[in-house]
This record gives sequence, structure tokens and C-alpha cells, in this order.
Amino acid sequence: MFDLNNVKRISKSKSSVDGPLNTIILIILLLVFISGGSAHAATYDTSRMDQFPDFSQTDPALKLPGGGEYYCVPVATANALVWYAKERGYSDLLPVRGVSMTEKVAAVARQLGEEKYMSTAPKGGTSHVRFMKGLSSYIKDAGYSSKIYYRGRWAMPKQYGRIKVGAPSIDDIQDKFSSGSAVFLSIGYYKQGSRSGELKRIGGHFVTVVGFGVDKNGRVDREMVVLHDPGDRSSAVTKRYFRLEEIRHGTFVSRNGSESDASEHLKVVEGFPLRDGLVAVVDAAIALEL
Repeated sequence: MFDLNNVKRISKSKSSVDGPLNTIILIILLLVFISGGSAHAATYDTSRMDQFPDFSQTDPALKLPGGGEYYCVPVATANALVWYAKERGYSDLLPVRGVSMTEKVAAVARQLGEEKYMSTAPKGGTSHVRFMKGLSSYIKDAGYSSKIYYRGRWAMPKQYGRIKVGAPSIDDIQDKFSSGSAVFLSIGYYKQGSRSGELKRIGGHFVTVVGFGVDKNGRVDREMVVLHDPGDRSSAVTKRYFRLEEIRHGTFVSRNGSESDASEHLKVVEGFPLRDGLVAVVDAAIALEL
């Protein structure tokens, strides 16, 4: 450990001629130490794991259209916005006051799903574009400014956020979360094709990041991301621990037959139950900064 008392003793033992030079050296060492300490601390972050609401999209208490079957995006987003209101003081994000947590999440999720915002389809859910449009509009209508960062497979309209097309990395997810942003992952379900590494998308899901860098036993594990999953179908708070791994070789094949490189995209190799033959891929990482 870097001992400031030792710094003082060393500086006093030198001559007055060496003093200015030693001071400069010690300042540099101190800056290196501080920088290194920050990087080390960012290897994991569990500060929000017990702060985020965790509601299931099919919870009858939310009274969502269609029983909430296709409301993973509005519910995952509502969990984060209620956290912003409760923990960060953005109270105007809530359309209702002085009621239970369930009623707050339900009210936000219902509004987000309306045509004015995310236009969540009764069957089919919410597209990435409608999510970006709805989230930015909802926050603006609440009287706040925001920055939405998107890194994913598909181009998005630039007026809704800072868009980067490409494979989101573990560093992207961790850096945005550590900066204080709410972070969402769009998970694609892919069927393996006839050729080796061929991936055909058949559906998707939306989850909220609540921590990273630890496994379910509390051990430090950089490849782990901790999530609240609105598809859990549980009334109790349930954390999912996803282990992410880069795809080394692979090809995305769209419905019209066009192909794109799947290498460097993250796939879930642990923590997400899937039917045989399916692969879960992080299609996009989206961060909301208020």
C-alpha cells in the first residue's frame, strides 16, 4: 500500500536542493497509485444489487396488457426508472406518488408501453427503435435531459442517442455501469443453422444490469454480469448471474438470407436457461445517463 507517512519521512530526509524534484516524483507516484486503485476497484460493482426493483412482467399485480407476456422492455425499463426516482431523486419520472413500489413500477411500465412511447405490441413486444424513441420521449416529457448510449447489431436513428453499430464488449457494459448509468442488455435467441457457427435469430428478451464482476457465491469473476430479468415469473427478487464469452467464429443469417460476422459478439455461456439448440447473444448494450 502507498503510505503517505512514508512520503513525508522520505521528503524530510533529503536536502533542500532535492526537495522540489522529490515532490514532483512523489506526486507522480501518488497519481499512479490513485489511478491504479480506481482501475482495481472497477473489476466488480455490487453497489446496486439490492437497490433495483425486480418485477416480473407477468406479475398479475402489475395489470399489464395481455398479462404482460410481451412487456419485458417496458418492465425492465420501469425497474430502472423507478430506481432513478427513488435513489437519485428524479421523482418526476413517476406518474404516481405516495403509493407502493408495485404501483409505481406498474404505472411507469403501462405508460412506457403506450403508443405515445414504446408502442409495445400485444404480440411481438418492443423493437429497439421503439425502445429508444419511447425512453427518450418519456424522460423529456418528465422534464429531464438524458444521454442514451447504444452499441449493438443494428443502426438506430441518431436523434434518440449516441449510436455505435458493432459488438458490445464486457468493458462497454462495465464502464457504463460504473459511471452510474442504468444499463440494459438486449438478448437475442438464436437457432443454430446447418453450417458450423451459423446463427438465425428467432426472438429476443430485455434485462437490466444490477452489478458485475462477481459470481453467485460472491467470488470475483470478471466475465460475470448480474441481472434482474423481468421474465423470471417470480414475485421474489431474483438475481441472474450471466457468464459472457466472445464468439470467436460465427455468422448471423437474417430472415432474408443476408449474412454478417458474429465474431466478437458476446454470448451467454452460463446462467440463462435455454432450449437445446438455442444460443443467447447480447444483441445490444444500452446505457441511460441522467
